[in-house]
Amino acid sequence: MSLPSHHPFSLEYTADPRPIFASIHEDNRFVPVEDMNAVLVHGYDAVRAFCDHPAMSRNPIDAGLGDDAASKVRAERWPTLEHSMTSASLAREDGGNLIRELLAPDFRPGMIRKMSDTVNEVVETVCSPLKSESDVDVVKLVQEVPLRVISRLLGIDETTRDAQMFLTCAPDYFRGLNPISGDGDRDKAEAAAVTMLDILGRTVETRRSKPEEDLVTQVIEFANKRGDVDPQDLVRALVILVAAGTDTTRLSTTLAVKTLLSHPQATNILRDDRSKVKNAVMECLRYEGPTKYLVRASTEDVEFEGQTIPKQTLVLLSIMGAGWDPRVFEKPEVFDIDRELRGSLSFGFGAGYCLGVHLARLQVGTLLEYFLEHLPQSASFDESQIGWDPGNLFLREITSMPVHLR
Repeated sequence: MSLPSHHPFSLEYTADPRPIFASIHEDNRFVPVEDMNAVLVHGYDAVRAFCDHPAMSRNPIDAGLGDDAASKVRAERWPTLEHSMTSASLAREDGGNLIRELLAPDFRPGMIRKMSDTVNEVVETVCSPLKSESDVDVVKLVQEVPLRVISRLLGIDETTRDAQMFLTCAPDYFRGLNPISGDGDRDKAEAAAVTMLDILGRTVETRRSKPEEDLVTQVIEFANKRGDVDPQDLVRALVILVAAGTDTTRLSTTLAVKTLLSHPQATNILRDDRSKVKNAVMECLRYEGPTKYLVRASTEDVEFEGQTIPKQTLVLLSIMGAGWDPRVFEKPEVFDIDRELRGSLSFGFGAGYCLGVHLARLQVGTLLEYFLEHLPQSASFDESQIGWDPGNLFLREITSMPVHLR
């Protein structure tokens, strides 16, 4: 059965939702998807409001989606994964969020600057084929960068079996966090979650007795100052830390390279003036973003701009769609590396603002600088050869992008 062009799992929407944005933004309507009991939200104001709305839960189960019997079956089959998805595992009695508190010190800009050497070393090692190969697949070239970076920052020895398992398991885990992912993906994610929690749990125990100059040690020290942190919550915090800069970074970089290859004039300007790269990264994220949807669920009827979202509806917020709202970003179809991007929602908004924003921007910026330095001006790609996997609800999953270099 073919899916309508606006459907979240259609290949057409995954590969290029921009034509659909133009139609939706004419009246900024919410688009129903009946087979998912969902509505799609693309307008900037609505996406921003619903990112952090009190009647929008980040956990579909909190909104009553799924009966108790189904929840019990899920909990029995995927206990680790289901626990990872429950808001109760993240919230504090005072309304705060323990995991965000644990990780916040490690993502301050000053700490990110200390991470830059690690990012530069990993990019130089992993992306060196760009200097000599005739053809590369950008996805495969950059996919290990964020995971190797986070592994080093966590203090996981790259030469060990743990490191290799960690690199393999992380993508499976995050894909399975999709609240409506298939049973096969969730089976893989459950196995990956168990492995990652085991690796990180052992790393935490090692660092308790033998502190190092790494993020695990710093999270432990912060937790010790609080004095009320359950060891399991600490390990879960580290799993979230991995989420902060892995798949999204890989896809962001691939799509940014695609955008630059499609806009040679802007690319040449960036080659000559690297001071523009920082803003160009944000424009790349706006123009061709990796996030398909942020997932929320309505816990009560919600009215916005004359439209009503019924209680217990899955609400899918299009971050990329918000970046193409012409009411906020004039001529969104124009790729403008000098565009004013204050108010961008590329990293979320409010309490859901991405913890890994500084690390993600550092990695994508470093990767783009490397490509600008070593990508021949003759480099080209055929858009019809790009591979897409539309089955990811969270991300625009690009699986391959062959580029001819020389």
